[in-house]
Amino acid sequence: MTDHLSPTTMRRKLGFWLFLLLLYSLAPCGDSFVFVHIPRHVRNSRSYRDSCCRSHPMSLLASFKEEEWTSDFDDFIGDGGKDNGDDDNSSLSDFLSKSNSGGANRDLTAVQTRLFSLGEDLIINDYVGNMGFEEVTDWEYYYENEDDPEDRNVVNPNPFDSSKPKRTRTNSGSLIRVFRGEFIGRLGGTIRSKGRDQRVLVKEFTGAFAQELAKSEQVAMAKLQSRLIEERDDAAEGGWIQSASSRSVLGRTDDAHVSDLLQELLSAPYLGILGEVNLAEMDGEMDPNDFYRALGVPPPKPGAIWIVYEYQGLNTLSSYIALAPEKRRAKQAPKKSFFGTLAEPPPLPSFQDRSNFIVKGIMAKSLSALATLHESGIVHRSIGRNSLIISSPSQNKAEASSIYFTRISFLAIKLSDFGFAGPIEDSAKDREFISRARSFGLSLSKGDTSLVATNFAMAEDLHALGFVFLGLLLVSLSDLKNSGTPMPPTDEDTMQKLLTEIFKQDFKAFREYVEEEDVWSKLVELLDEKDGAGWDVLEILFKARETTAENQNSLKVVTARGLLSNRFFRST
Repeated sequence: MTDHLSPTTMRRKLGFWLFLLLLYSLAPCGDSFVFVHIPRHVRNSRSYRDSCCRSHPMSLLASFKEEEWTSDFDDFIGDGGKDNGDDDNSSLSDFLSKSNSGGANRDLTAVQTRLFSLGEDLIINDYVGNMGFEEVTDWEYYYENEDDPEDRNVVNPNPFDSSKPKRTRTNSGSLIRVFRGEFIGRLGGTIRSKGRDQRVLVKEFTGAFAQELAKSEQVAMAKLQSRLIEERDDAAEGGWIQSASSRSVLGRTDDAHVSDLLQELLSAPYLGILGEVNLAEMDGEMDPNDFYRALGVPPPKPGAIWIVYEYQGLNTLSSYIALAPEKRRAKQAPKKSFFGTLAEPPPLPSFQDRSNFIVKGIMAKSLSALATLHESGIVHRSIGRNSLIISSPSQNKAEASSIYFTRISFLAIKLSDFGFAGPIEDSAKDREFISRARSFGLSLSKGDTSLVATNFAMAEDLHALGFVFLGLLLVSLSDLKNSGTPMPPTDEDTMQKLLTEIFKQDFKAFREYVEEEDVWSKLVELLDEKDGAGWDVLEILFKARETTAENQNSLKVVTARGLLSNRFFRST
């Protein structure tokens, strides 16, 4: 056993978009041990709307960093487990057979080619907020056995200074601005004639790092969206790309393609990209003062990238669970009764209706969205509360975020913030990914495309989604006697500390902790149903990386699609 310390760094990227982006990434960790929190992003809110490691002294020092995207809209609510017969594990060969065979740069919908003219194709209506990220570092220390690098003993507390916090945060400042706009002119008319939504969301990426995020998002979405139209002859033969690259000549054809793409995106479980704004046309043509007077913010800087997205409202899971339902109810604007007196807000839907909406609606559709990504050969790497948009197929995108809304058929869940996403097969090209895998006993080489590398990449997304689901359940299904009843902390830092540091991922012990709180009594009963199926789902998600390590010599893998067959999501 050596008596030295080595640093290891791990980051977690939290959502990105106009919300909080949470990113986990692990820096080079040499031979140190790390208990990592998978990479992911979670956006923070804004005005428009809208995932480490440890060890101890005498051996190595591990610091784990997460990066949380922050914005101005977090609180906006406006516009296999036990042997219970569930097939939570599926054959990896079966899973891969569903994956997209297209290349990483496949772009049948021409999202990287199409340029919209500002003033001719679209207008900007208002500025809705900005984004940045927060780097969260978790510190851990451990002894390392020089004869066996995998033999590491974690030591607590900090051997150098026990008063130092285990988690520190560094804010990046604003990186991305978000605007709301709409299609106009001939393009707007084409879309309107089909009864489709003309509204769009526009994100401005300024600076080298932000533009790297923009490029990653475009590549990931191009591959995902290509699957929507790959059966169309005009798209498969490159017709969409040709018309998009020649809008000045083939504009009417491309207008029809944009309209068709909007229709296809209605059922897609992710926020779609339509193209870019051609900012080059604005060089020397725009008075900065006019831009500022119209939108209240400075004009775009030279070299900025403006990406145009479909409009799915401004509400994310982060804003949905910012407050417990009873507390949100108390903040409802007062309304007058038939006789002109102020009336109390209506009571909340029954616990059964709300729990059915949360479990079979939000949770099931979120899992299905992640399954679609993985089956398309994409990993998100930054899943968080802010990377899940709660929307509706109706014009009123905010209705599904209401505390009174329980219609699953009118609920749309959209994954967003793909700035840290990428092809599954490229995961092991990142040395931080290799370091995280090694902390779980997996030996991967750079560029490794083995089944183990694939499994671990997907497991990181599943682990991040576990934190999202836990927060969703604890907040949205809390049973407060009144709006003044205090809520136990449910933030991710607290949950991470409870599960990993205090209860050591012992879900029986964690269940007892939850059961002790009266506000969660009904939730515990729900999770206990069907032989504890709800607890099984949470445990499978949280331990997805450990399960991957245990099954590294088999062809079994926990998948999002497989989890959907769990009894917890069934009606009977």
